[in-house]
Amino acid sequence: MGLLRKWWSLDQSESDRTLGLETSEHYKERWISIRVFYCMGFLLYFAFNVVVTGLWPYLKTVSSFLLYPKVLLHICHEFQLDPEANKTFLTYLFAMPSVMQLVFSPLFGWWTNRISSTRIPIAVSLVAFIAGHVLYAVVEDIPVHRKEILLLSRAIAGLATITSTIYRAYISSATTVAERTMTVSNMNLAHTLGLLAGSAFQPVLSLLGKDGYCLFEFIRINMFSSVGWIGVALGSVVLAMMMPCVFKEHHIAVKEIVLKNSDAVMNGSRISDDRLRYHPIGLMLMVFALVMFSYKAVQSLLSPIALDQFGWSNEDSLFYLGILMTVGALISCILFLLLDPMCKRFTESNVLVYGAMFALFVSQLLLIPFGSDPITSVANEGNFTDGNSTITTIPGCPATQEWCQWIPPIGKVQFTISYTLLCVSFSIGTTLSQAVFSKLLGPRPQGTWMALLTCAGSAARILGPGSVTIYVLFGTYWTFGAGTILAGLVFLWMWFYRDSLQPAKPAVTAELAEELKVLNSTKLRQ
Repeated sequence: MGLLRKWWSLDQSESDRTLGLETSEHYKERWISIRVFYCMGFLLYFAFNVVVTGLWPYLKTVSSFLLYPKVLLHICHEFQLDPEANKTFLTYLFAMPSVMQLVFSPLFGWWTNRISSTRIPIAVSLVAFIAGHVLYAVVEDIPVHRKEILLLSRAIAGLATITSTIYRAYISSATTVAERTMTVSNMNLAHTLGLLAGSAFQPVLSLLGKDGYCLFEFIRINMFSSVGWIGVALGSVVLAMMMPCVFKEHHIAVKEIVLKNSDAVMNGSRISDDRLRYHPIGLMLMVFALVMFSYKAVQSLLSPIALDQFGWSNEDSLFYLGILMTVGALISCILFLLLDPMCKRFTESNVLVYGAMFALFVSQLLLIPFGSDPITSVANEGNFTDGNSTITTIPGCPATQEWCQWIPPIGKVQFTISYTLLCVSFSIGTTLSQAVFSKLLGPRPQGTWMALLTCAGSAARILGPGSVTIYVLFGTYWTFGAGTILAGLVFLWMWFYRDSLQPAKPAVTAELAEELKVLNSTKLRQ
């Protein structure tokens, strides 16, 4: 309760007040604006996950109006959105937001630095988000090229994913060094809660059915189109929260470093160099990408592992994996709340090295099968007919995967422990790598740098599912053996250089002052 009360409170603490960086009024405005981003993260991730859950059935079967001259009849019929649509095209639909993020994050990051405004780029991305969801909601009533229009709607709405670049840049300038880890943790917590709520809400929408209802005699609301209208509503709410009466930009990081340098000069202390330390910065980029890649890779392999290694049916796979993923998400939520107190007890670098990278190494190591007995259940894919009866194949590792005949199966216990450690690694790794990355950069504008971090994550999310191909062709030894070696090497690298992962303490020299010009003097005096 104490953590929740601290999160909700807008009262400035005595220690913050004595620093003299801002008034109590500015403190409240600053934290209201940061919490606007919390709400944005929750609502956008909620909307994205509701779409993802129903994307495949929407692609295959939707309902439509029957239109007649001068009359709009409330009669529906089912048809395929596109008879030629297959799971390959579904991959394009899933990947499109990440591709848009990868392409447009650098542009929006540079734009944010250039105009010294967070509100305008966010507003543009939210307008695109709303337009994309409107198109998603009405695609069933467009007579031609529905499949391509559905892909276009995902691309337009996917522009909203660049908000992660912008809010990371804003958090780096709107928080002190001491506040940053907590703020990044809360932001990731909002994302996770949004994903959980989105998954839980989809069954509610299924109550609308495929036929649905008519609103104002021309807006169609069914279990598929309602997802688009929910995205429109949530995007409009977030856009309203970005208005100047609610969201007010405050850049306290610059004022903090100016104050610290003034104190250092008065005390006769030596001020450190302001040059960027590219080695630890690059290391944080690698850690963020590796953790993201490993998490997406294992999530993509959950179903193949359950079907091949455990011999579960599709129904059992959905049930048990659903429980496992929900528990993993809850573990992540708890870690996001505890991460800031943990980093005050131990150094951030040690928490990152052992809590993220060592946990990732052990997680990958546990997925390597051990034993001498091969996978006993080897099945042929599909059904076959024997005389007059059709025989359904039993679940198991398909015969087309020859490695199943000599590689032992993964144990259920080691698989569960491995996934739990992976969730721990993902929660700690993504949060602290972002926080340390921001602190290493110092108070300089970070829009372009945060775009680089976002691109690293986008590339990892796009490449992660490719591990399924390695698994099918070469088996678990190659798939998780390579992951173990890579995680182990990065862990050792970080362990040797963990002392270099400390916040930058740059002097406000002439060179740095040029970079800080984008933060105009009025903001600096606030």
